[in-house]
Amino acid sequence: MRVPAHPLEQALQARVELLATTLRPSTTSQYRQTVRLFMGYLRQRCPEVRRPDQLRRDPHLLGWFEYLWVRVGKRGERCSNTTRGAYLIRLRKLFDLLGDHRFPPRPGLVLSQDIPRPDQVLPRPLRPEDDARLLEELRRRNDLLSNALLLTRWTGMRIGETADLGVDCLQSVGGEHWAVHVPLGKLHNDRLVPVSEEVREVIARLEFFRTLPPAAPAKFLLPRPQGREVLCDRLREALCAAAQQAGIRAHIVPHQLRHTYATSMLRAGVSMPALMKLLGHRTANMTLRYVEVTQNDLQREFHLARQQPRHLVPLPTATALDPDPDSTDPEAIIHRLSSAIRALDLYRQRAAAATGKDLLLLHRRLVRVRSRLQKLTAEPKKLK
Repeated sequence: MRVPAHPLEQALQARVELLATTLRPSTTSQYRQTVRLFMGYLRQRCPEVRRPDQLRRDPHLLGWFEYLWVRVGKRGERCSNTTRGAYLIRLRKLFDLLGDHRFPPRPGLVLSQDIPRPDQVLPRPLRPEDDARLLEELRRRNDLLSNALLLTRWTGMRIGETADLGVDCLQSVGGEHWAVHVPLGKLHNDRLVPVSEEVREVIARLEFFRTLPPAAPAKFLLPRPQGREVLCDRLREALCAAAQQAGIRAHIVPHQLRHTYATSMLRAGVSMPALMKLLGHRTANMTLRYVEVTQNDLQREFHLARQQPRHLVPLPTATALDPDPDSTDPEAIIHRLSSAIRALDLYRQRAAAATGKDLLLLHRRLVRVRSRLQKLTAEPKKLK
């Protein structure tokens, strides 16, 4: 590797090599790219800066922030907020590591408020009608790529995770319950995703297809004669072709199947912590980006809450509630009063508005009676 002649670049590259002992190679490459970009700006705009202690927030760092804002990439697009924020975070980390340098940089060159907020990633689940048409078209095709896309849709996997599935990915978790073992993915964690009988049939078809030429490697479920990236590209092309044949006009990418899975699971009643585990996320905030709550979902939840208020616990059976109705024990009487108060409150919420006021007065009266009885039964205990 070429040894940089610039003293500041030498110092920054030395810190990058220090980080390389604990970081992944891809992350180390991003740090090197940050150093090249920052030093390219300094050589062009501020050639007089040679040491870390010569750096100033204004004009050096603020000028670089502006440079990142107007910089155009290879594809003719400006850097996104996420990309600019990553550059600033990496450069701030390198400045911190320069604290033991002979000429350390001044503190506060890159502040937290300088890092832009990442672009909001809006959920892009398919509409239910488009999802149904796509699934029908994939079932009709019934080839290797279509079955792989069906498996992706019904498990919420990323496209790379589908490509990396092992030949023994289907595992029994006890009894008649089965799950797909998703390999290490984007966040470097694996997981087990419960599957239905239909998914098991899809995996059985994939196991048959992998025996046909070109045969899949012994390690993977899907054949990849030209490599992993080519397989992912073929899956994307197959998805676009199936969506077009199904009459879906919008452009669809495989990651939308993951969003659709997350939204369908939430509508089916899966809790947020469980959905986070199914998707392999580390935080609930990440999971919230994947789900879409439509107006129909809001209407359904609203009417369910009106019909069955969750704060009202259903009454147990009379036998379990009061095994001896003729008992004169004070605790039993208080227990019956509490049951009557709950039942009256339920009746009041469903009764007509004309009688609601009278029922509310009765409800309050029963509450006062129960409170008074509780005080009377508590006084003898205090005297003892």
